[in-house]
Order: sequence, then C-alpha cells, then structure tokens
Amino acid sequence: MRVMLPMIVLILAVVAVPAGAQSPLTWPLPVVTPAPSPSPEPTAVAPTPTPTPVPQDAGDVPPTPAPPVDDEKIENTAAVPSEKPSAEPSAADESIPKSEAETNPGDMAFTDYAPFDLDEIEYQPVKSKWKNFTNGLRGLTRYSLFDGKVKFRIGARFQLDGTAGSGDAKYEEFYLPIGSDFSVRRFEVYTAGRIRKFNFNIRFNFGADWGFNDAWIEGAEGGLEVWGHYLGKLRVGFMNEPFSLERQTGSYNVGFMERSLPVQTIAPGSSIGAMVHDSGPKGRFTWAAGIFSVGQSNDNSASSSQLSLTGRGTYLLAYRNEGRDLLHVGLSLSSRSPTGGDTQYRSRPEARFVGYLVDTGNMEASGNTLQGLEVAAVRGPMWLQAEFIRSKVSAQSLDNPTFKGTYVQVGWFLTGESKPYRTNSGTFERLRPRTKYTKGNPFKKRNGGALELVGRLSRVDLTDGLVEGGELTDFSAALSWYINATARVELNYIYANPKNQGSANIILLRVQYNPW
Repeated sequence: MRVMLPMIVLILAVVAVPAGAQSPLTWPLPVVTPAPSPSPEPTAVAPTPTPTPVPQDAGDVPPTPAPPVDDEKIENTAAVPSEKPSAEPSAADESIPKSEAETNPGDMAFTDYAPFDLDEIEYQPVKSKWKNFTNGLRGLTRYSLFDGKVKFRIGARFQLDGTAGSGDAKYEEFYLPIGSDFSVRRFEVYTAGRIRKFNFNIRFNFGADWGFNDAWIEGAEGGLEVWGHYLGKLRVGFMNEPFSLERQTGSYNVGFMERSLPVQTIAPGSSIGAMVHDSGPKGRFTWAAGIFSVGQSNDNSASSSQLSLTGRGTYLLAYRNEGRDLLHVGLSLSSRSPTGGDTQYRSRPEARFVGYLVDTGNMEASGNTLQGLEVAAVRGPMWLQAEFIRSKVSAQSLDNPTFKGTYVQVGWFLTGESKPYRTNSGTFERLRPRTKYTKGNPFKKRNGGALELVGRLSRVDLTDGLVEGGELTDFSAALSWYINATARVELNYIYANPKNQGSANIILLRVQYNPW
C-alpha cells in the first residue's frame, strides 16, 4: 500500500494536467551530479540543465531522472482542432487542483486510445462505407506467405432456418406434433488455398449436422498416371463421394432448402478416401471414381460403409448460348459394405427440424448396391432436374429388399437469369443476379436482385421384402429472393403425405449468407 499510494498520486497528477500545460512527466528534474570516482567510465547525467523541485501534487515520489521527451511527439499526441495557442499558466492556476482542470470536449474526442481530430471525419455514403468494410474483410481473410508459395483464404458462411407446421389428426396418431422452431442449419468455417503445387480445402460445420464436410488435398498440376496413361486429378482425404447430381451440387445452390427425398434417404455423403476426377474437352463430359471408407453418420450421409467403390459420369447432349441452353445426363454407381453389418434408411419430409416419417430400422446386411440416373435441362430462365435412385440390399433374412425413390423439379427465374452450370464437375453452381438489389419492392425488376420459383414432386419407398419402412410423397414449392451473389432469402412450402398415416403442411424460411 505504501508503494501504491505514491504511484496513484503521480497518475492523478498526470491525468489532471490542463490542455496546453506541460505534463509533470516532462518537468525538468534536478541534475544528479555524481561524486568523483576513480573509475574511467563516464557517469550518465540527465539531459535537463536546470534543476527544478518536484511539484507538491506528485506527493512523496522521490525524484528520478526523466527520459528525454520529444516535444514534437507531445504536440502531435494532443491534436486539438483549435489553432489558438494555449495560455501560459499563471500563478493563480497553480492553486487549482489538477483534478478540477477544465477541458473542452467539443474540441477533443477523449477515448481509451490516442485522441483524434474530429474535423478529420468526413461524410461518406453508406454504400461506400460498406464497400470499404468488405474490402477490409477481404484483406483480413486472404493471405500469401513465403514468397507466394502458400496462398489461402479463410471464411465463414451460414444458413438460419425457421420451421412451422401442423399435421392432421391421423398424422398426429403416428408422429409428434410439428412445432415452431428457429435454428442454425449450417454455420461453416472454411479455408481453401494452395501449398506449392497442391490445392487444399477444409470445411467444418457447427450447425445441426456438425463435423467436417471437407478436408482434402489434391495436385494443382498434372494428375494420376498409370503405365503412361493419364487418368485424372487425384484427391485424397475427407470428401463428398461422387454420387447424384443434387448431392454434388452445393447445399447453398440447390433449388430448395433441403435436398429431395431419395437423395437424402439413399445417396451417400462425405467419407474418407481417394478419388480420381476430371472433365473432357470443353467440359462435354466428366468422370469421378474413388475408393472410400468410413464417413459421416448424420443427415448429410444416407449410409456409412467400411469399404465403398463409388463413381459418377456425366455427359452434355447439348450445350449452347454459354450454358443458357443445355441438356445433361448422368449415371452414378456405388458398391458398399455396411459398417458393422447394419444398414438403415430413413427420411424426414425435406425439413431438417421435423422428425423422421419413414424408417427401415437397422437391417443386418452383407452389402448393398446403389444406382442413380439423372437428367437436367436449362432453357433460358427455365430449368428442369430429375433423378431416380435405387438401393439393392443383400440381406437374405429380409428377402433381399430393394428400396427406391425419384424426384422431378422445375424452376423459373422471374427476373430472366439462367441456372448456372459448371462444366468441369457436371453440377449447378452459385447464381449471380444480373443486378444487385438496391432498394424498394423486391418484386420489381428495376430494383435489382433475382427471383426464382421452383416446384417439386418427390417420393421414396422403403417397403419391400420383409421390411416395412413406409412410403412418403412430398409436394413442394419454393420462392427464392437472391439479394446478390452472396445473400439469399428462401420460403418453402411442403405438403408431406406418408402413406396411410395422414398428412402435414410445413412452412420453412431461410436466410443464408455465402461470401466469395
């Protein structure tokens, strides 16, 4: 306490100095003249030539040599807009306690940091401020290290979902009531870039189906060659198995908030493995095939497997007008060995926060084989997409059941955009509205943004052999408002009809942000 009291008094003395007055830290202190010494080394002397007693306000702090202070730095630290010179302190001023010294907060902005000149703050439109903010974020999230040998970006994206609905009396005899809910569907943190001659991508989801979605690396140049024959680019790590057009299209770019019934019920998701992939000349055809092991066990993956061989091929029967007119076909195959000898298929009504309506339960199986057929077409602002997926399960005790599902969906961009297609992977990608939304009624084309209407019929059948998992049919409609290339608001309506178990009406609302 005896040590702290002088320090506190000294701090108060410094803080209470009036604007323009000389800080106590810069008052000259007595020159310390050392006694003669036989030592040849010179003795340090304080730079101030005139001794001055320590002010009374400083308490009993013993005089110590003050470090040299640059007068120009002191002047710049207290940047006051007024050009009037500070008056010299008079004898009367010395009698006023420094804690009561007057200041002019209109001229100086006092903060915990260095004060700044308020006159330097100029008017700037909100649009310009936002542009500066986004440019600043880009600078914080993009890096180039070691003379460009390592380049990467980091970022985050999210989807926020609201759910509401109700089922009829018969529906509620079999299922729990559908409650109102607002939840984080996805919140993903990612990094992607290049280390020397290798590309990498790491993505982790903190949302409902938390866990890694991607963690892979592949060569940026060349690829895998066998006996001198080029096979394609080699990717190793945790990745999406190449199966189904809708599964391969990113969750931020699909037509509805959730993927269709057969895709979420049967199609595999991300697994650990190695994959070879590439595209042909001008992207007219693509291929991808790999060997995979254990993967996710959540709604992002219909089945896990100890060992799987999965492949997908696509071909463009027509491609004109830079993709505004195209016809796409594809085929997917997967041979799987169920983890622990068990396989299970189940499905929600295309609403993540509503319970499962059909379920096979655990089935003891030695293997299962998946087949998928896909077709897609784009004609100006109109587009169509359809798939058929089947799973044949090797389970003699259950009479080797076969499960299947299909969907058809049609979309129309009211504002004239065309669904963008990526030729090097045979998938659809992010939409870029012709103009960004500015203000006013979003349903007026001149105000910018893009509007899309989509309808879908989706069905899955999990009853076959000795398994009665149920049948589910969904009729859905979606309205999407693309504010710009990164932000999207989506409204979905779903009429879910599990066979012989009533029906339900479900409304979903999503706000998503997916930066570049």
